[in-house]
Amino acid sequence: MENQNIKIKIQAEELKPIVSEEVLKFEEAKKPKIAIVSLTSCEGCQFALLDLGVKFVEAMSNVEMVDFRLLEDLEDDGGKLDVAFVEGNPMTAANKKTLLELRKRSKILVVLGNCAAMGGIPEIRNYHEQKQTVKHVYKYIQGIETEEVKEVDNFVDVDFTLPGCPITGEEFLEYLPMLLESAMTGKSLPEIVDKPVCIECKANGNRCLLLDKKPCFGPMILGGCNSVCTNSGMGCQGCRGLRPAGNVKAMKATLKTMISDEEFENTTEIYGLRDDIEEWEKKHNSNQ
Repeated sequence: MENQNIKIKIQAEELKPIVSEEVLKFEEAKKPKIAIVSLTSCEGCQFALLDLGVKFVEAMSNVEMVDFRLLEDLEDDGGKLDVAFVEGNPMTAANKKTLLELRKRSKILVVLGNCAAMGGIPEIRNYHEQKQTVKHVYKYIQGIETEEVKEVDNFVDVDFTLPGCPITGEEFLEYLPMLLESAMTGKSLPEIVDKPVCIECKANGNRCLLLDKKPCFGPMILGGCNSVCTNSGMGCQGCRGLRPAGNVKAMKATLKTMISDEEFENTTEIYGLRDDIEEWEKKHNSNQ
């Protein structure tokens, strides 16, 4: 009888890890699947997520991370995704293939940061030497792909944008649950509140730079960055893009009392804001 009890006990102990593993697999299968993918970029937006530390790890415990190369080297199986986040510019043939495949696999595609959303700093070359800029970097340029810099939405449909250079990590945490809910239930996608950088700037106790005749694009730029630049005494340069309700015409006229036309153009080229302003002007001029 004693031997039989020992045998039953041993069998029970052997079953424990098997049962636990099956339960874990079942629990994992219920989690939404996400991927964070890099195109051509500095990966600063992804590092902004890692800078969240424990907060990011805790948020990721609620999802199945299929791809995020800054954290793991696991091979992506190419399966369906609930939400895909993409950072950077689709600059190469390989980038474009990755982007197109990601769109097909994903219920929701989110662009991370200024480069993916607005072209970013790499787009500066579009305004100047274009393909010739590569000669400043490489001695031999044969075989180097130097196409025009374009935003992600020129190639695929984008469902949501987390703007900024880099993105604000806390904003990512704020919208992640809403995006997951939209993917899992079909609920409408969230929208970033239309408020200028000025709201956060004032809340942070900063004196308005415009009062001192210092250029700042804040009134026409979408807030959400906690006014990180103006907190340091630097004028906003528009990396988060135009507000839907921003008065670009009035803001442009105000800024040109402080800086030259050339300085205005140079500033708007830094983060790809120039294209957005030109598009806004075309739209509003045609409505007049």
